[in-house]
Amino acid sequence: MARSLNNTRSLALGLILLTGWFGVAPAQRPAPVDPQKEVALSRALMLQGSYDEAARRFAELAKSFPESPAGEFYQAVALTWKSYLDAKLETGSRQYDTQIEGLLDSAIKKAETQRSRAARTKAEEIESLYYLGSAYAMRSRMSFFQNHAIPAARHARKAQDYMNELIKLDPDYPDSYFAAGSIYYRVGLVTDSPLGQLASRMLGSKALPEGNRERGLQYLTVAAGRGVFTGEDAKLALLEVFTFNENRLDEALAIARDMQTKYPGNQTFSRYLLRIYLGLKDRAKLVETARQILGQVKAGRPNYGPFMKAEAEKFLAEAAKL
Repeated sequence: MARSLNNTRSLALGLILLTGWFGVAPAQRPAPVDPQKEVALSRALMLQGSYDEAARRFAELAKSFPESPAGEFYQAVALTWKSYLDAKLETGSRQYDTQIEGLLDSAIKKAETQRSRAARTKAEEIESLYYLGSAYAMRSRMSFFQNHAIPAARHARKAQDYMNELIKLDPDYPDSYFAAGSIYYRVGLVTDSPLGQLASRMLGSKALPEGNRERGLQYLTVAAGRGVFTGEDAKLALLEVFTFNENRLDEALAIARDMQTKYPGNQTFSRYLLRIYLGLKDRAKLVETARQILGQVKAGRPNYGPFMKAEAEKFLAEAAKL
């Protein structure tokens, strides 16, 4: 994701459209791995629901570029997306937390080493700050869902400090706004909750990250619209926020439709459509979507197994009550 991997970001926008590798004659040496291209291609697999293949390719990226945080970081991202599979839409499962934490710890250490070099370039400084802020934001998210208030607050504060430093260094780096926006919004959301009050008492207000729901939504919108690699992650964050927290179902519907059209192999977006149509009391669309899911289950589509069959049947029963 970070531009210093290849000193160019624009290539990724075109390369993500590629669907395969070109063959190489046996006598030829394979072309060097382009890290930005590999991140883009692997993320495309991840978004289509091919989580294991994406994680495998990110692991290969880590071997090819052992000093870069990218490989481990994106393995953690792929597992985070996978955690929503057949699990609660609001939180995902905790099944992969230990593995994710190990990957993030490795990414953080590599980013810290990168940043400690006296001769680092501005691009390397940006990359280091990006991975540090993003990794700590993910650690904060996991700690929060594990009901570990103090670690969640500490990780969030580190993430916010790193991302604010990055935004100050380069305000036109749109991918930095995803983690920053997530922290601002989530902290603003939980400030008055029992968990937030506990963290405030234990740490003191100065140790806590700043919460600002409006700024958080603004930042997430920037990332969703302009992020090269965090755009889809930011859209998922907005989809979750609009559906479960803000009651902005019309806006959630637009995102869910777009994402489901682009990534039909990802069950998450079909599940959001079910939830949104029920909230909007749109019986016809709810029935249509549930039947489409049952068709995918019958066809044996990956990620559309017994769990999705039960989900579709549950929402068909709800549709009958409308």
